Amino acid sequence: MKKNVIKQAGWGLAIAAVISLVISVLFLFGAFREFELKLLDMRFKSRGIQDISKSNLIIVAVDDQTFKSCIDRYPYPREYYATLIENLNEVGIKQIMFDIQFTEPDFKNPKGDQILADAIRKYGNVILAGKIAREFTRGGVYSYADEPLPVLLETGSEWGVVGEMQDPDGFTRRYSIFEEYQGKYIYSLGSKIFLRENGIFGNPKLKFEKGYFIFSDSSDTHTARVLGHRGSKGFEQTILINYNGPTATFPTYSMSAILDDADFNLQDEEDTDYLEIFKKNSTYPYELRLAMLGDSVKQALALEALAVGDTAKVDSVLDAMNPFKGKIALIGVSIEELHDNKFTPYYNFAGNRRLMPGVETHAHAIQTMLDGKFITVLPLMTDIILIIVFTLLTALIVSIARPVVGGIAMLALAFLTFGASFWTFSHRSVWIYLFPILTGIVLSYVGSVVYQFLSEQKEKKKIRGMFQTYMSPKVLKYLEDHPDAFSLSGEKREATMFFSDVANFTTISESLSAEELAVVLNKYLSPMTEILMKYDGYVDKYEGDAIMCDFGVPMEDPDHAWKACFATIEQQERLNEIRAEIKRDHGCNIFVRMGVNSGIVSAGNMGSAQRFQYTVMGDAVNQASRFEGANKQYGTYMMVGEETLKRAKDHIEVRVLDRLVVKGKLIPITVYELMSKKGALTTIQQEIVGHFTSGIELYWERNWGEAIKSFQNAISVTGTDAPSTIFIGRCEIFKKNPPGENWQGEFVMTTK
Repeated sequence: MKKNVIKQAGWGLAIAAVISLVISVLFLFGAFREFELKLLDMRFKSRGIQDISKSNLIIVAVDDQTFKSCIDRYPYPREYYATLIENLNEVGIKQIMFDIQFTEPDFKNPKGDQILADAIRKYGNVILAGKIAREFTRGGVYSYADEPLPVLLETGSEWGVVGEMQDPDGFTRRYSIFEEYQGKYIYSLGSKIFLRENGIFGNPKLKFEKGYFIFSDSSDTHTARVLGHRGSKGFEQTILINYNGPTATFPTYSMSAILDDADFNLQDEEDTDYLEIFKKNSTYPYELRLAMLGDSVKQALALEALAVGDTAKVDSVLDAMNPFKGKIALIGVSIEELHDNKFTPYYNFAGNRRLMPGVETHAHAIQTMLDGKFITVLPLMTDIILIIVFTLLTALIVSIARPVVGGIAMLALAFLTFGASFWTFSHRSVWIYLFPILTGIVLSYVGSVVYQFLSEQKEKKKIRGMFQTYMSPKVLKYLEDHPDAFSLSGEKREATMFFSDVANFTTISESLSAEELAVVLNKYLSPMTEILMKYDGYVDKYEGDAIMCDFGVPMEDPDHAWKACFATIEQQERLNEIRAEIKRDHGCNIFVRMGVNSGIVSAGNMGSAQRFQYTVMGDAVNQASRFEGANKQYGTYMMVGEETLKRAKDHIEVRVLDRLVVKGKLIPITVYELMSKKGALTTIQQEIVGHFTSGIELYWERNWGEAIKSFQNAISVTGTDAPSTIFIGRCEIFKKNPPGENWQGEFVMTTK
């Protein structure tokens, strides 16, 4: 080995040793935890949804269907929950856990708490919820047990602690086994279920051995083990939840479905008496119960048995179809308005961003304990050894193989480490701290390469100045690489143009001094420009309050249409944030109309050899400008043309607005209101769009009366919808003065 290679290897290993030492110290202080948690989430998603077909857990949710079906409004009378307990036991449920706290008296019915207590006492299989509340005062932290109502505890029912354990990023990955309070242990709801399933009731004996919390009853007849999570400060009285999948992985039933029997009244159209199919003491005859079965094969089999009087076989068929028999029911809320939904590792799984109801996090935690499939972490010393080994190995490879080959080897080593950590998690539920190792590999490579560079040649600094403030770094780099883009001759290019203008700007400018107007414009134009450049837009010009921006020039960009739309949407979102500040500081409201259109333009430096500006010209440009102004006709703020929609339809949500003939043109163009990025429409917006689209189609068919009804339906969703109001006015006019026979639904603009 050459002397210089040995020297470089020595220095490389020395640098790597320092890097590994620093990373190890940072690791011990938890510096990488948030990054590692995200990698843990990736491992869950990579592993996918696990099979829980053998699980006995089901969710009973206070959901949207419950809100829709129940006659009373939430919070529901305690009689509802008493009926829930009765019905669940009637269909053969094994245990019931409430993730709903009954710590305050029923204000709707003074007798409601006693009714609920009677139901709990009758069956003795209910676990209630409470919490250890903590109040922060000047004298310190004051803690107290917020227990279920005394009348409920007098039934002998056990209760468990609820309480969210969030990581720094707001995600729920850990679950409490118990909490210490006044010298005793208060177990979590999930732990109570787990212990009961293992034959341990009341307060168990507890000992800790090698990371495991070991529980047993007084006679040591029944024991159970739970692996505590090892955090940076040692083992915690928590577990890492081994999530089996995203929201709705566990079978979930609406609370209204469990209440729905012959004696409980729901809203008329929702009252199907569903539970009578499976109740032991159903008031319905067999014929009617079998008619309600969803499985035609099982239904036919049971009817044949019934025909010969074999009711035992009928009961066995019904039991086989019963989704509740022998199960553990976890009762909680899932509706977002009640704020008990959590971020979990499966949030944004397969493109679906769905929060998980708190009650379902209990289910995943309980299943983790029941299966004994705990997530384990390596001992701290093992983690540190891995950091040191991989860091030093990288430095050695780079020193011998030189930067390019060493870089390839470094990537191979990183991918191998990455794949191994994912495999051990997926197949062994072992969590290897990956981020510190990858950091060591990357920093060791960088350190070794930098050392080689400094030792072989002088560092050359290249400074690229920013000569314009209206171009993104990406566009500037393109212009540096393509100086011919500044030639005076134009070229035909496909692009998307954006125009914006502040509504009622003349009135605003008259109400402010020149100095204050400049401040307002800067507060408005600066964030708008940042967003435009974020999506590689070229800010063509400012004209007072107006902005013109081009996408797809001077740098070609196949994504110019959707980028322009995203920039438009995000500008309106940013305006919503700064509008209140401007109103507060300057007394004026800033609302901005925006128009977007795509097409072929002439792009180039327009002007003389002494003074010129890169810009675009053409019919598509003029139409984009007209679309901005046309917003005023419909009470909208974002309008796009049909050419833009063709190119960006997979990325955006729109609603058709009109067939518009802009000033100076004869042929109508279909225009659309830009509403959101793809998949981001709210349920309310979808409902408005549905009614409005029906209305516009009827309007084009000259069915004025039915069109008005559809537009009114759109307005009724939230009480207002400007385009619907505009079209109702048009329909009223056309009812009295119908358009000519050649009218195809177009609206002719007479102004810009």
